[in-house]
Order: sequence, then structure tokens, then C-alpha cells
Amino acid sequence: MKYYDNILNKCQSDFTFVYKFSTQKNSISSKTKDFEFNCTGSASLGARKSVGKIKVVLSSLHRVITLSDNLIQILNSDNLQFIPNIKLKNIITFAVSNKFTQGASIDMCASTKRNKLQIYRIDRTNINLINEISVQDPIISIGMDEFGVLACSKTTYFAYKSNLNSDRRSTDSLQTIFTLQDPSIMACFTTITPGEYLLNGPNIGITTTLAGTSERAPIMFITQPNDFIYSHPYLIVLVKDYIHIYSYLDDQLKQQMPLKNCQTLINIPQRNTNTMLINTKDSIYLLESLSINQQIDQLLDTYRLQEALTLAESNCSSIEQRRTNSLILSTKKRIGLIEFNALNVFRALNLFDDINLDFHEIMIQIPNFLPLNSPWPDIDENMKSQYILWLNAFCDYMTKRSEEFSCQSDYYASLLKAYLLIKTREIIIEFLEKNASFISIDFHNLLFHNQLYHGAAILYSAHDKHEQTIDIWKKIVLKEYSNDDTFPGIWIIGKYILERNLDRSWEFSIAKWLLEQNEEELAVKIFIDKHQNESNDDLFNTNYVMNLLKPHPIALKNYLEDAVFKLMIETDEVHTILVNIYLDQIISKSPNDNEETRYKLQEFLVKSNSYRIQSVLHRINQTKYFKREVALLYGKMNDFQQAFHVLVDELEDFDYAANYCMALSQDKSINDRKIVAHVLFDVFLASLDKHPKEITEALLCLLGNNKVEFNFIEVLKRLPSNWPISSLQTILSRAMRTCAYDERAAKLELSLNRLQNEKLNIKLAKLKRSNVTVHEYRRCKQCLKQFYETSCVIYQDGSQVHVHCAK
Repeated sequence: MKYYDNILNKCQSDFTFVYKFSTQKNSISSKTKDFEFNCTGSASLGARKSVGKIKVVLSSLHRVITLSDNLIQILNSDNLQFIPNIKLKNIITFAVSNKFTQGASIDMCASTKRNKLQIYRIDRTNINLINEISVQDPIISIGMDEFGVLACSKTTYFAYKSNLNSDRRSTDSLQTIFTLQDPSIMACFTTITPGEYLLNGPNIGITTTLAGTSERAPIMFITQPNDFIYSHPYLIVLVKDYIHIYSYLDDQLKQQMPLKNCQTLINIPQRNTNTMLINTKDSIYLLESLSINQQIDQLLDTYRLQEALTLAESNCSSIEQRRTNSLILSTKKRIGLIEFNALNVFRALNLFDDINLDFHEIMIQIPNFLPLNSPWPDIDENMKSQYILWLNAFCDYMTKRSEEFSCQSDYYASLLKAYLLIKTREIIIEFLEKNASFISIDFHNLLFHNQLYHGAAILYSAHDKHEQTIDIWKKIVLKEYSNDDTFPGIWIIGKYILERNLDRSWEFSIAKWLLEQNEEELAVKIFIDKHQNESNDDLFNTNYVMNLLKPHPIALKNYLEDAVFKLMIETDEVHTILVNIYLDQIISKSPNDNEETRYKLQEFLVKSNSYRIQSVLHRINQTKYFKREVALLYGKMNDFQQAFHVLVDELEDFDYAANYCMALSQDKSINDRKIVAHVLFDVFLASLDKHPKEITEALLCLLGNNKVEFNFIEVLKRLPSNWPISSLQTILSRAMRTCAYDERAAKLELSLNRLQNEKLNIKLAKLKRSNVTVHEYRRCKQCLKQFYETSCVIYQDGSQVHVHCAK
């Protein structure tokens, strides 16, 4: 039992006197008295019996209501002076409402000896009867609030909902809500909240409203109460020689205190504390509860977590208040951390999520988590399961609230530290590939400790430490770093170089190193991608690269093909070497295995204009196997007669000859195309007697091909006379169209030239009529020198230049 430690004004009665005391806690401890009492006033009620009930109404009224010898009198609480003309007789008991009405007045309900229940309104000077209800039995206890009146006789509880608009002599009756069958049980009740009450029953406390309904189960008492009073959230119960304290939150007995001859319990409202005034025959005690924070601390220390949370939430009536109340938030945080440490991580996460707990608070709870850049120690199998449970919960919480937490600098580093213990190496690498740029480079030691060398390289790469990145990968390839199954392969080095613009000498050294590791394809890709120009200052010049690739013939061929067809390198050395490589491959293989390479060679000989023709021709002429290639080379030297002679007379490949004619005609003028076509036409006519049918078909196809240009007048003169007219139908139609087109084109060109000449003559005439002054101060726009001759050139914008400057 604790005693109240603040100054408190009380009014206490002694027989027919009312005394006013100020109480103050003793500064010197005493075994018998903890308070000093100083009488500040007294008043005699003039009654024959002692005071039965006294009620202090402060607020705006400042009144003391007394009941003595069935007489109610009202005094001023400041000076204990009687309020004149306010007395009520034949009163058994009374109760005062907790709600003040307008005009500084308050309602009071009184029970009379005439079995009446009367409701009065008291103001500063008057007391007025506003309602009266008849009852069957005398009322011994009354409770009143803004919802109505609860009263009880010795065996029955009644309820009345006040209707202040009804007639003062109301015919309304009290509603019976509960009846005691055992006369030995003392009828008593207390107010839980306005409109909700607890009634004393046979070893139970019955919760009810004025309507007689309740959604709450009864409280089971250990011993039948003599009286009780509610002080949130506890029920103070008076039994024989003891005071029992029940929690109204879970209906459980929380404390027992021995106290003999206890007579009354009075609730004294105080800020932040619950205080009871308890008197025995010879002593007055103050029963003061621990603060709610102390109560919660005790509950948490004994692992009564739900009870602690319920106690904290009981102070807030609305859900909105519970979301912001500091006591509830701190209690949930403490419960969550306790549950987290007890491995009840699911409940802990729900609480963390409710209060938006910062993830740093969780990190502190996990052993060895901090500092983040320190490696995990060796953890035995018994503890590892706990760590896995903690860290999985931590990661789930972090991921769920990633939008909120990801802006913090150590968010991704914290996840990495957790992943190192609970995730697979592949998942860690995926995590680093996405988020390494948000993690400090200092964490590379942590990755090295876990033999995640590839992960360390990714971290270096994210911070543009390119040399360290490549160095780690090279050591993995060379087996200097082992046991890293996350390394994707040497190709990632080439990909890394190709995707970035780094120091060119360093890039060249990496490509050279890849070549040494027999990664020819990767090296060639780098040589091609990093090529800029053919200057001697560029390390990726084709001459340097070709010398480097000579010991690697396949890589050299691939490089030259890419240099020619992708980089469009037109140097004769590159093209000639590529031709010689094709020839070497063809010679080294059997005829059946070199068709693809020979096709590539022929196509290259046709399209390329940069190889050394004489050098290639000299080599090809050393064998009779390359007759078609010889023909292509003659065509490159504009020796069309010899080229078509080889194709038609020696190889007898008439279709290829026609196709080669079209290839030679590309990008040439009309006259040059006609020359090529007529050479082939002459060769076909010369060989007509050897292969009349085949050449006739080839000639007809050639003459009917719109891609080949002919002088059809000359062609018609030289066609064999024995050809039927029907076979020449297509040729004649094309000849007519071509001649008509050429004639119209010539006339149109002549007309356009004539029109242009007329415009120029008009412009010249205008220029001749315009006067242009040239003097020694005027300067040439081109050379900025003076004019010393009378002739000059005038541009369209009017500027003048020397004649020799205009040329």
C-alpha cells in the first residue's frame, strides 16, 4: 500500500461537524503517520446523528453536500458556510451526476423514506425538483451519470433512463435488471464507464447497462465481495480483512493486501494516477497504484506481453488514438523486440510493421550483426538456426518496407550482411548485380572473407574501379582465387571491356591477355570494337593487330573479315592478306570441303576493289583449279574479253557469265554498262556454233534482262538471221521501249538545257545593266586585298572578289 504524496484538500466529518483538512506528506518518515493534517475550517451541521455521506462538488459550483440524520444540507466548499434555504428531509442516500449542465448547475438523485426516487437540479442558490419516481422498496445505494440512474435495494438492482422533459410527477417506473436470491449478499455496484456498470452478484461481478444488457462475461470473484469500486483498469474489491485487486482487462486477481476493519472505498480522481481513499475504524489510508509505465514494465519483465499491450491500449478509446499514442507505440516496440529475441518472429514482424519500426532497432538485437562491414564469426549449428530465423525475418521486414528504407545509406549493406548467412551464393550475386552501387566499397573485405571473389569484382565495378575488377577476374581464371562457383566465365572480361570506354593501352593489354588464354573470339571482338583509325598512334591499328594475330590463323581470318565487312577497311594489305588466307584454306582442303570458303573468295573478289590484283593473279595462275577466280580477276582489270572467254569457252558456265556481267555493270555509267554487255554479247556469238542451244537461251535471257544495257540497233544487226521472229518478240519489245525512252530523254535534256541557257542569258543581261563601283578602298571578300584591276566577280549576295580568287 502506498500513500499519496501530494497536497490534497479533504472534507471529513466528526459526528455532526464537518472539518476541512489540508494533507501533506511528512518530510520525516514515521512508522505511524505518513501525512500531516492541518485543519483549515469546520462547520456544525446541528444534527443529532453523525454524517452518513458527504460529497464535494468542486468545478464551478464549489459545494459540499452532506447527509446527516436523513437531512441533506449544502455548504460552500471554500469557507464551509451554509447555502441558505437549501435542505432536503427524509433522505436515505443520494448521488451526484458527473455531468454539469448549463448555467453552473448539476443534477442530484436522492432516495427518500417514502419510497420515492427524486431527481433535483442544484445551482449556486437553489435546488429544484425536476423528476420523481415511485419505488416499492427503500433504495440504499444510487449511482448517476449522463445516461441515467442506477439504484439498488437490499436485494434488487434498478435502472432508470432520465427524461428531463417529462412531468415532475412522472409515472415512469424503475426497470429491474437483476435480483439477488441470497439475502446474505450485499447489494453494491460501481460505474465502469458512463452507461456501463458492474453489479455484485453471487461470487460474480455482472456487467450491465441501463437497458440490462451486456456483451461482457461476468467476473469470477475468489471471495464474495462486501463492496468494490472501479479505478481504471482495476477493480478494488473489499472482502473480510483483505483488499483484492482484479484487472478488468482479463478478470484475473492481481494482488491481495491485508487490511482489517475496512469500512469504505472512495475513488479520488488524480492526473496520471489512480488513488483510493480507504478508512478503517481508526485510520485513513491512500491506496495509490503504480504508474502505468511501471505496471507495463513489471508485466514485460514477467513475459506477460499481451496483458501489457492490453493495459497500454486501455488508455485510448479510439483506434485513431492508438495509432499515435506514444505509450502504445513504445509498448509494441518492446513486445516486438522481446518476441524477436524469443524467436517468435512472425508476431514480432507484425508489431514492427504496426509501429513502423526503423530497421536499425532490429539490427541491434541480432548478435554480431554490427558493425556491418565485419564478417560473421564461426557459428555452431545450434545457433545457426536461430540466426537464420532472425535474419530471414529481418530481410522480410526490410523487403516489405523497401520504399521507405531504401533511401537510407546502409539499407542495401544491411541486406548484404544478412544474405551472406542465409542466402545462396547465386542469390547474393544477383543482389550485387542490381544494388552494388548503393553499397560502400569497404564491403569488399566481407565478400573476400566469404570467398565471393566475383561479388567483390561486381562491387569494384559498380564504383568504377575497373583495374581492380579485371584483376580479380583474371586471378579467378588463373586459379589464384579458387572455390568461387559464381564466376560466370572468362567471357565476362571481354563483355566488360566492350561495354566501357577505358584506357586504350589497358584495353589492348586485356585483349592480348585473352588471346594468350586462347579466347580468340573475345580478343577479336575487342580489336574490332575498339578500332578507331589506321594511324600509327592507335594501338588497335590493323597492322599491329595483324602482326599480333599471325600465330592464330583462325583469329586472323575472323579479324580480317570483320575489318573488311564491318569496319570497311579499304587498305590493299588487309584485303590481299584476306584473299591469300581464303586461298590457303581452299588449297589445304579437299574440293568437297571447301565450297563455302571458295564461294566467299569469289564473292570477295567481285565486291572488293582494294586487293592487289596482279599479286593474287600470279598466285592463282600457278594452278588450273582457280579458272573462275582468274576470270573474276581479269574482269577487275577491265579485260572483259578475257574474263568472259574463260567463263564461256573454258568453263562453259553461261549463267555465271551473265550474272558476272550484271555484277560488273553495277555503279557504272550507261556507256560503260553497254561496253561490258556488248563484250559478253560478242563472246556468246563467237561460241554460238559450239553450243547453239545453250548459248541461244543465254543470249535471249541476257537481251531480255532489264538490268543489262544494250545498243539494240547494233544488236539487231548482228543477231543470227536464222532466228525465228517469235523468239525475238521480247527483245524487240524491249528495244522499242528503250529507243523510245532514249529519244524522249534526249529531247527532254535538250529542252532543259535550252531553258537553262535562256535563264542564264537573262541573268547576264541584268548583271551587265547593273553598275558596280570598284575603287581602291574596296577589298576582296576572299583574300581581303584591294582591287588593282577593273574586272571582278560579283556573287549573288553582292559581295565582290578577284577573278583569280573566284576560280
